[in-house]
Order: sequence, then structure tokens, then C-alpha cells
Amino acid sequence: MLNPTVETAAREFAQKLRASPPIAAFWQARARLDADEEAQSLLMELQQRQQALMLKQQDGRGITQEEIDALRRLQGEAQRNPVIMAYVQAQQQAQAFLSEVNMEISQLLGFDFGGLAGAGGG
Repeated sequence: MLNPTVETAAREFAQKLRASPPIAAFWQARARLDADEEAQSLLMELQQRQQALMLKQQDGRGITQEEIDALRRLQGEAQRNPVIMAYVQAQQQAQAFLSEVNMEISQLLGFDFGGLAGAGGG
């Protein structure tokens, strides 16, 4: 059981972290992505195509140039979709921000906070 003071501080930190601009922007982009049927359909098709080609390759069957070209066309469509790209950009910015936060916490504590937290999270 956590010390009540530590638990309160952790909850306040989590609330402030979630409200920070990069994290808030990530959740907003995620909500827009989740609500966009076209983007969802495109991502699902892309994922299914990638999995099918990966399974085909693992089974030792050859992948045709036509299949590669079709996958590349889908990837291009995804890269031109503004909702998908806004999500990808927001995700990258949130990850960079969290990495900085982890580094600052680690420096304050004197050990790799993220590594310790990751080790216990599985």
C-alpha cells in the first residue's frame, strides 16, 4: 500500500502530465483518428495487407511485385491522410515529451526511473 502522501503526489503528477500540451494533443488526435471511419478503414486494410504478406513470407511463399506495389500504394494513402498523419505526429511528440520527463525524473531520483517502471510493468 502506498503512503497517502506519495499516492496523492502521484495522482496530481499524472493529472498534470495528461493535461500537458503534448499529451493532451496526443489524446485529441487519437480521438479524431478513432472517430474517422475513412482513416480507420485505411489503417485496417493496411494492417491486414501487411499481416497477409508477412504470413506469406513466413510460409516460404514468394511475394509478387504487384503485392509490394499495392502495399506501397496503401502506405502512401495513409501518409496523405491528414487525420492519420496528425495522429502520428502527435504520438511522436508525446513520446519525445515523455522521454524528457523520464530523464528529468531519473536525474532527480538518481536512477533510471523509466527502466525501473518498465521492468515492473509486465
